Amino acid sequence: MTAAPRDVDILPTPPMLPGLSQTSSMLEWQQDHAGFFQRAYEQLGPVFGVQLGPQQGTVLVGPRYHEFFFKEVDNRLSVPEQYRFVVPMFGEVALAATDTATRRRHVALMQSAFQGRRLSRYTEQAADETEQWLDSLGANGRFDLWNALEGLAMRIAASTLLGPEVRARIDDFRPLLADLARGMDFVLPPDLPLPKFVRRDRARRLLTEMIQPVLAERRRRSDTSPDFLQTLIDDPGVGDEGDDVLVGMALMTIFTGYITTCAQLAWALVLLLQHPAYLESVIAEVDAARTPAAPGSPPASTRPAVGGDRVPPDARLPRLEWALKEAIRLRPVMSHYARYNRTDIELDGYRLPAGWLTMLCPSVAHRLPELFTDPDRYDPERFSPGRAEDRRHPYALIGFSGGFYRCPGSAFGMNEMRVVIASLLARFDLVAPAVEPLPSFDMGVTRPTSPCIIEYRTRN
Repeated sequence: MTAAPRDVDILPTPPMLPGLSQTSSMLEWQQDHAGFFQRAYEQLGPVFGVQLGPQQGTVLVGPRYHEFFFKEVDNRLSVPEQYRFVVPMFGEVALAATDTATRRRHVALMQSAFQGRRLSRYTEQAADETEQWLDSLGANGRFDLWNALEGLAMRIAASTLLGPEVRARIDDFRPLLADLARGMDFVLPPDLPLPKFVRRDRARRLLTEMIQPVLAERRRRSDTSPDFLQTLIDDPGVGDEGDDVLVGMALMTIFTGYITTCAQLAWALVLLLQHPAYLESVIAEVDAARTPAAPGSPPASTRPAVGGDRVPPDARLPRLEWALKEAIRLRPVMSHYARYNRTDIELDGYRLPAGWLTMLCPSVAHRLPELFTDPDRYDPERFSPGRAEDRRHPYALIGFSGGFYRCPGSAFGMNEMRVVIASLLARFDLVAPAVEPLPSFDMGVTRPTSPCIIEYRTRN
């Protein structure tokens, strides 16, 4: 990988799938993101071109390319051009901020908000919300995977990020955020008069009207709240940028946090239920963690997880954490990451033209046999200390992106998924869905399509 020489114009651009027009290429990608990238990789190799509507780009597959991608961000690869589609949703904040110093300041604040005592407090709130949801389920029944977990993830995000004022209005807040999500489009101009964009703009206006009075009341009070919204208000840099920036950052954080975590949580639970042998080992681990065995007491697996018999939010559950990593590997919720080429770039004999996108595809990269043994097989133990296949290269696993702009809430997302699944398994026997759920991309992430029915009954 070398810098662009003076005669870079004579180099060929990366090969593209033959026989696809702009329209057909776009339609195939929209129908099956992962399948489209996988087919191109198998035919063309680790560097190939794509045509997504009017936009052209290069997809890079493999950890050494991932390293190049993340290290070149804010150098030859630029961030905000690719995030123009979120400006109508959140404004020019975080990754969409055109000023580099502002963009990095916003991201650094988000990174600091999910560490140490704040992270522990958010995890405890996630556990409380999860227990309330479990209490509402009754002794047995069935729920749709996405609808149930999306509601739970939304309540957790509202509690931890926006505080009690918004949590109390969750029934008003939730559908508006869903309309905001469905107004996301990576390709179409964001100001077209389409119904989904009209609903997006209405949702943004109503959400702003909901949050602005909370900001005003918080500023009048002498006490502070232990949530992300208060972190924004108290920060001397971001707090002085005005209500529009604060609202935008709050909405962007809650949106990205709840939607990606919920989608990854759904896939992790499905995969675990589909593999009963490994599931049993996780249940045993959860049972051992949820109550200390008193002398003469029956085994934990025979005691119902009710009342105070909860899994501690900070319980160490390595087998469950390996299962979460395996879900991130096999079912990453982001179909791609993209950056804008500021200049022509020479890369392994190809020219990546200025104005194109440079892209990574986790779903293809996570199944490379040189990194992951028998890569299509569900095998969480590949992450155990004796194997640690994800450590074969620092950029082998990119489910949370990488570099400076790596997902700031990744630790909280992992904690939330661990808490929800451990609490479910401690209380209920669960039955895997009868039909393999198909992937959907209607909310900007790859998630299981509804209906995907999970049956449950209280453990005895």
